[in-house]
Amino acid sequence: MPIPFIRRPDRTGRSPFSVAIEVPSDVYRIARLTITATVSYLLALYLLPSEAPPLLSPLTALLVTQYSVYDTIRAGILRVGAVTSGVLVAVLFSETIGFTWWTLGLAILAALSIGHALRLREHVLEAAISAMLIFALGAASESGALARFMETIVGAATGLVAGFLVPSVRVRPAEEAVADISERLRKLISDIAEGLRDERTPGEALHWQQETERLARDLARTDQALGAAEQSVKLNPRAWRIVDAGVALRNAMETMEHFTLTLRGLTRSLVDDERLGRHGRLLTDPVLRPRLADALAGVADGIAAYGRLARSDLDRRARPFKAEQNLEVRVDIARERRARLANELHERAAAGDLWPLYGEISMDIDRLVEQLRVEHRRRAREQWRRHRGTARHLPERPAKVVRQAGSQLRRAAGSAAAAAEEHARETDEELRPRRRPPGA
Repeated sequence: MPIPFIRRPDRTGRSPFSVAIEVPSDVYRIARLTITATVSYLLALYLLPSEAPPLLSPLTALLVTQYSVYDTIRAGILRVGAVTSGVLVAVLFSETIGFTWWTLGLAILAALSIGHALRLREHVLEAAISAMLIFALGAASESGALARFMETIVGAATGLVAGFLVPSVRVRPAEEAVADISERLRKLISDIAEGLRDERTPGEALHWQQETERLARDLARTDQALGAAEQSVKLNPRAWRIVDAGVALRNAMETMEHFTLTLRGLTRSLVDDERLGRHGRLLTDPVLRPRLADALAGVADGIAAYGRLARSDLDRRARPFKAEQNLEVRVDIARERRARLANELHERAAAGDLWPLYGEISMDIDRLVEQLRVEHRRRAREQWRRHRGTARHLPERPAKVVRQAGSQLRRAAGSAAAAAEEHARETDEELRPRRRPPGA
């Protein structure tokens, strides 16, 4: 009988590389946290002379250790800052005023104010908690304050080391989310195409619109998996080959989000045609209906090819020529079928039919096809690979500062090199023996 919390992920069809770098099991995370906390406690026992058990050290290690190396470093710095602020506030109030109920209130107020000033974010409360615990240890004695601070340092250091030694890679959930959305998009468009090839049924266009709306809502829920993938590859030594995976998957999801918005517009136009009743022509026309079905079937094949391409260039050295060629073929077929549909729509418009509705549907089909062009993905890939470097692992403001500093350093180096060349040229001219004119 399988244990419920031990999940065995489906590794069918995945490369050994992808399986080797990810261990998404809950057992792995539980074991990692348990070992980190235990090692932190043993280190605190060995390094810190204290009569009371140093339980703050494993607690800090548990709170600091995150899925990604970047988040672990960030949590460690913020937690040490919060504990240090709380300890200093408690010691200051104890040495100057003493412990009373209103001193406690002032200490909490000061600790929270300092935490917000230092932008400790979710660790703001830990500053006030540290101050209260220091008071509880014995009127904020220097020994108690120092012990709490050192236990926090040991726990944070242990968590950081564990984060670097056994970092997690959270790319697979985002990759599976992209695969799921692309497959659902393909199936939805294929179902619409199949419905258009069959006989008309009442309310079919409204059903297609509702399915598209449901898919658009589900798209918003994938942001957490994409964010985890982007964070897990930052500063991660195990993810050097897939350092672009997070941004590559987000680019694919943004493309499918735009695609879904266009599909919503198309289904809304079909609903409008259905509501016109006997005045509607597109869903009842024996020529336009199969033409639209053929165009949407070509778009569905293009979505399937785009989904494969989006998952084939996660490796930084990937060159997905076959996937790009397959997508180009599918897009060309979709363009040809779109052209046939556009010709039929123009003929109907010339005969006096409803061109505003036909024009809207034609524009939506054009957008669906154009959003799948290989050039868009290729340009995006070149851009994110060109911006590889230290700055991409930093938040937005520090990354901007690093880029500006690098640009200034490059300009300064170029100016220095040009000045050195000019100085060398002038020196060479001065040392060169001057020729005397003949007869002088």
